[in-house]
Amino acid sequence: MQEFGRDLAEELVEEGIRQLREKGIDGFSSRAVAEICHVSCAAPFKHFKGRREFFLAMSQRLDESLLESMKAVEKEWGGDYKTAHLKMNEAYIRYLCENPFLINTTFWKIIDEGPAGIHKWKSFRLMVNQFVLYCREKQIPEEVYRSYYFNFQTLAYGAVFVIVNGLLMPGVDPIPDILDLQERIYRNLERVIGR
Repeated sequence: MQEFGRDLAEELVEEGIRQLREKGIDGFSSRAVAEICHVSCAAPFKHFKGRREFFLAMSQRLDESLLESMKAVEKEWGGDYKTAHLKMNEAYIRYLCENPFLINTTFWKIIDEGPAGIHKWKSFRLMVNQFVLYCREKQIPEEVYRSYYFNFQTLAYGAVFVIVNGLLMPGVDPIPDILDLQERIYRNLERVIGR
């Protein structure tokens, strides 16, 4: 019986995300999620048709959350596509660091997505669109900007890997270096096209 005013499906999704953040994919347990939400171990699967649907609901919730911050950046920097992209890319890196299970291919396999499943997220597409709009505004050919976008992807996933695995030198704040590398990618792109 559902308690009045309680959205159990939402509670399960939120707790599932917390469990993934704390324990990762390998330590994740639907039973533990149910226990923390004070419901039976079968409750997650009364609301979701199996593990895939449960993980898909978590993926959608995570995308919605990131999309909110991306839209705030877009609103603040609307029309300044380069700055909007840089700010969104920084937010994306921070978000992946908060949710490192998103760079684990197992998460995406559970919801029947390939390793690049995050690329279908509305938040990710909004971020990429800022870069594409900038390049179109500057009349940069697609074959040129596609290769440069690879640099941003490499920076994001490489930075997240280094940060979440504790591979930084002691006392190093990676954010200034990440911001510098982002700017360098744009400078190189602008130099190539002579702008």
